[in-house]
Amino acid sequence: MDARNKKTPPLPNGFSGNAYVLISVAFTAGELEEGSHEAIIEKIKQAKNSVNSDYVNAYMEALDGPQGTIPPLKELTIVSDWTRMPFHKVGFLHGDAAYAPPLVTPIPQVAYLMQNPIDPAGIDVRIGLLPQSLDAFSRYFLMNVQ
Repeated sequence: MDARNKKTPPLPNGFSGNAYVLISVAFTAGELEEGSHEAIIEKIKQAKNSVNSDYVNAYMEALDGPQGTIPPLKELTIVSDWTRMPFHKVGFLHGDAAYAPPLVTPIPQVAYLMQNPIDPAGIDVRIGLLPQSLDAFSRYFLMNVQ
């Protein structure tokens, strides 16, 4: 989640460095299967609304602390909403680029929700996979894709 406006005082508008924090919502498989989409979305909204300057400061402190304070990323399932970053609208010389996604996902174990460059209502899902997972992913998920 973008943390630029969550700090007190907020980071300046021209700040171009990374300024994000991870938020989390925990569900069991049963809760995901049995719960309504509305209830799941509401829980995500509540988590996003809970981020404030204290949260950002605690997050930064945890990153500087011993690695045992946060779970290893390979044990987490992360979905990151990048729909407000229109990579396909990047200026390129005398016009817009046809499409300019990030070349490598910043964190391999993350699914990124991104704007579809053709359909304004569409969302693309970009999945970062570790090299040892590619064969299994291709075998189970891409075998019937044309």
